[in-house]
Amino acid sequence: MAMDDCTNTNENSISVVAPKGCFGARHMFALMTFLGTVIAYMLRVNLSVAIVAMVNRTQPITPESSFMSLIQSDDNSSSVCPGSIDPINQEEGEFNWDSQTQGLVLGVFSWGYMASQIPSGIMAERFGGKYIFGFGVLLTGLFNLLTPLAARSSLPALYTVRVLTGIAEGVTFPVAQAMMARWVPKSERSKIGAFVYSGTQFGTVLAYPLSGYLCSIPWDNGWPLAFYVPGVLAAVWFVFWLFLVYNGPEVHPRISEEEKLFILSTTERENTNAISLSSIPWLSIFTSIHFWAIFVAHFGHNWGFYVLLSELPTYMKTVLNFDLHSNSLLSAVPYLAMWLMSAIFSNMADALRNRKVLSLTQTRKIFNFIGFMGPACALIGASYTGCNRTATFALITVCTGLNGAIYSGFMVNHLDLASNYSGILMAMTNTAANLNGFLAPYVIGLIVTTEGSVSQWQIVFFITAGIYTLNNLFYLVFGTGVEQPWNQKQIKKLVE
Repeated sequence: MAMDDCTNTNENSISVVAPKGCFGARHMFALMTFLGTVIAYMLRVNLSVAIVAMVNRTQPITPESSFMSLIQSDDNSSSVCPGSIDPINQEEGEFNWDSQTQGLVLGVFSWGYMASQIPSGIMAERFGGKYIFGFGVLLTGLFNLLTPLAARSSLPALYTVRVLTGIAEGVTFPVAQAMMARWVPKSERSKIGAFVYSGTQFGTVLAYPLSGYLCSIPWDNGWPLAFYVPGVLAAVWFVFWLFLVYNGPEVHPRISEEEKLFILSTTERENTNAISLSSIPWLSIFTSIHFWAIFVAHFGHNWGFYVLLSELPTYMKTVLNFDLHSNSLLSAVPYLAMWLMSAIFSNMADALRNRKVLSLTQTRKIFNFIGFMGPACALIGASYTGCNRTATFALITVCTGLNGAIYSGFMVNHLDLASNYSGILMAMTNTAANLNGFLAPYVIGLIVTTEGSVSQWQIVFFITAGIYTLNNLFYLVFGTGVEQPWNQKQIKKLVE
């Protein structure tokens, strides 16, 4: 993915030409942050694949009664695709967990993930994000190494380790956003922002097939390797991060003076450590309708994202009847599409904006529309293709691929509104949005009470399409790319 066309200028009245050369200190920052995000997501989604091998599906599990019995008839709730899963692919996993327990195992991660968002965002704005981001990825790897031991010990032990994993990984997005406010010129926000955040998709692309392969290895039942391997990768990455990345261009010992001047003059950020908890303009933030537009969009996006991220391997196995090996490979394809499309959309967004074809606000809204309504339409289509594996899988791939446009939509909009507080804004919206990390698996566990039921999954898809549509509409009405007056006002008072 191209991160810089080497000819950008900022949009201020004073023109500052980008330094010569296509790879500088800001690109090393972007690359290492991208790789950190890749590993963080490998450590996050591996459980979604491993749980398929962990659960003993040869033992019948009788689902508890739920509200679904009130809205579905027996023949609808039991509708499944013709043909059963090949008996040789019915893994005799170690754990006899019902669907609601599996939803909790997948979802408790979000409890910890939400808890560390705002504190890490504030600390990154105040002290810089290098060590917070670095140790976040490292500790996420450590807790992954402990996951097999915890799972074999007890469910409470597993829940505890997953919550701790969430706390460690919760720093990723707000700290990355705060660091990008220091490192990324305004003219490169869509490209570099999308590149960094596309690590979530690339990590998922790697995690699905790698975890599926590791789960098939006979040693220790295979599935623990899905946690050990990425855990070790986190430690290796951490060593390189310490020596290659710095809090900002002003403290980087090897950056050229030309690049330093370019970054500092085009980020629109006050380079000060004056930000503290009491200095943050909380009232201005909470009364800003433009902040709430990002908030609502982020919440809606994460619902759909978690529906697929946590549940796609299970859907591929129980509804479409793919074996574990095919499941893990095919489950990665939609995220490969999203990674590729995020690169295409982000370059389009910056090109249209820098050539003044679109304003910044128009750019954010158009690409947000693509990133929300494309998936909504594709999910509605997938709810009707049902047992047609080719059509259903193609629509899910389209759904996830088009979702890559959001990285040129609301996802970098925090930087536009308030570059001085972007990490805090991201922490706030991401905290609320990640309620869905618990809610989505849990609600799906309540709805899909009959394993492999097409009609019950159809309800899940319709709900998700509806959320995409309503939340996108709110963003289209109230979103903006204009910097807010409270971004600079409070900082200047503190500096004076």
